[in-house]
Amino acid sequence: MKKLDVYIIKKFLGTFFFIIAIFILITIVFDISEKIDDFLDREAPLKAIVFDYYCTFIPWLYSMLNALIVFLAVIFFTSKLASNNEIVAILSSGISFNRLLRPYLISAVMLLILSIFINHFLIPITNLRKLDFENKYYHDTGHIDPGVNIHRKLKPDLFLYISNYGVISKTGYNFGLDQLKNGQLISQFKAERLVWDTTSGKWSAKNWRIRTIDGLNETFEYGNSKDTVLSFHPADFSDKPNLIATMNYFEMTKFIEEEKQKGSGFVKRYELELHKRTAIPFSILILTIIGVCISARKIKGGLGMHLVYGISLGLIYVFLSRVGEVFATNTSLPSVFAVWLPNLFFSVVAYFIYRFAPK
Repeated sequence: MKKLDVYIIKKFLGTFFFIIAIFILITIVFDISEKIDDFLDREAPLKAIVFDYYCTFIPWLYSMLNALIVFLAVIFFTSKLASNNEIVAILSSGISFNRLLRPYLISAVMLLILSIFINHFLIPITNLRKLDFENKYYHDTGHIDPGVNIHRKLKPDLFLYISNYGVISKTGYNFGLDQLKNGQLISQFKAERLVWDTTSGKWSAKNWRIRTIDGLNETFEYGNSKDTVLSFHPADFSDKPNLIATMNYFEMTKFIEEEKQKGSGFVKRYELELHKRTAIPFSILILTIIGVCISARKIKGGLGMHLVYGISLGLIYVFLSRVGEVFATNTSLPSVFAVWLPNLFFSVVAYFIYRFAPK
């Protein structure tokens, strides 16, 4: 490895880790100021606050910030090289711009691999301790979402339907349970409301009707209220962001397949989370190329203008990420395309910026 490579890699990684350490430190200070009252009220031990919360909080913060911090770090130190005429000297010595890019790409790939490992394997481990601490000393972090048009395959021949489910009230409306045999409907249980009784741990069907089919014969039963033992729980109708936050790549892949078999309405959210863990690290590579290309040229305004361009592009990246997630959640847009959309767009941007970079 040439001296130039070592010089740029040291500059790249040194600037990146310095900036991200500053951002993490500032974020932790603000987080402490926000949560200190809860920690004191619940008498959280100092050791638990430091090691079980903030030490496990750092990998999550790193994962959230690293792509944009890489972008800003590249712009920052490359712009300084350009303003000191170091880029001009390097290119004038006969070194091509592609050769100049090599140490940047080496550094970016190193950070990419580190980020993928952290996202898929380290953060799920640290989240276990972090979420346990929050449940004990901060608040209940359980997340709940209303369910609409819920379909479940409880068994190979047993199918459930609820038109609307209220997580807070633990009440389902327009409930239906179909029993099949050899592809033929043999029993149908319907109720206007299905209410969870927390005392008995059973479901209570209100204004129910049971239709039994035996060949050409049909019988009906009716009633106002009926306690039932059904093979599902209110928790099955809630989103599980905390659960998937503690799963590594292999566990989450298996979990998503199981949720698909159940007909869960939250599968897209889980798929988005899985794909984001890979897509965001790959943006490091793309943003590095863009950062070098826009800051290698010495311009009027220097570092300030380069940072303006960088922050503007960073905001566009965040905006596209949010738009893609919203479209994937609320439309038939595939989750993998929605998550990779910003990377696809910025790959095109990187190509055109590269074409006009100083050669």
